Amino acid sequence: MNNTMEKYARSEKHHWWHRARRHIIFTLLSRYAPQNHGKVLDVGCGPGTTMSYLKKFGQVIGIDISSDAVKFCRDSGHKYTMCASAEKLPIKDEEFSLITMLDVLEHIEDDMQVLHELARICKPNGIILLTVPAYRFLWGDIDEICKHKRRYTASELCARLRAAGLHIERVSYMNALLLPVTWLSRRWKAMTGKNKPLKSPFEKKYPAWLSHILESLFKLEASFLKTWDLPFGVSIICVVRKQEYE
Repeated sequence: MNNTMEKYARSEKHHWWHRARRHIIFTLLSRYAPQNHGKVLDVGCGPGTTMSYLKKFGQVIGIDISSDAVKFCRDSGHKYTMCASAEKLPIKDEEFSLITMLDVLEHIEDDMQVLHELARICKPNGIILLTVPAYRFLWGDIDEICKHKRRYTASELCARLRAAGLHIERVSYMNALLLPVTWLSRRWKAMTGKNKPLKSPFEKKYPAWLSHILESLFKLEASFLKTWDLPFGVSIICVVRKQEYE
């Protein structure tokens, strides 16, 4: 299992999609979240790659439902990591100033319970940043392999967040330029690959030049997203704030 976590960690560090997504996430976080302030929680921390980048925002704690992921994090130096479900977080109320949950919500049956938990443990005026996959029509191998429960539209995600009592600062689609390519490739696979074994796109080997092009196209959106929202894309990114009590 450690070998699986090592492969996952390498993918998070080096795959063009993870690198570009991380660039966009931290571009937005630098705008909305104060650095070196309070406690930071990464929900669904996996092998701990994101935790390394979150350190400038405060003391980072990671949570994952996988005991293998937690062990890998601790062995990698992330000692403040615990094994727990996002639906029932072993954390007291209003503990964290910043919470990230990156492509986790879609894995969980009761997503509203998770959002209520995030609201509970977030400090007043604290920030929560989430990413989720977009559009049911983009359902493909990656959703089957990762056992996703759903993909979202921006309006669906916003409705859930508001129902959990959170104020939406920003919501945007991302990875817009590659949406047509993604849709075509998944439709082609659906038509031609029905009898082929499922394989994650993160396992696919890309030539260096193609990885560079794909990463650069995705990263282009970071500057745009500093000011504007994108009306469509493969994923959704959302920044919400827990409002202070009146």
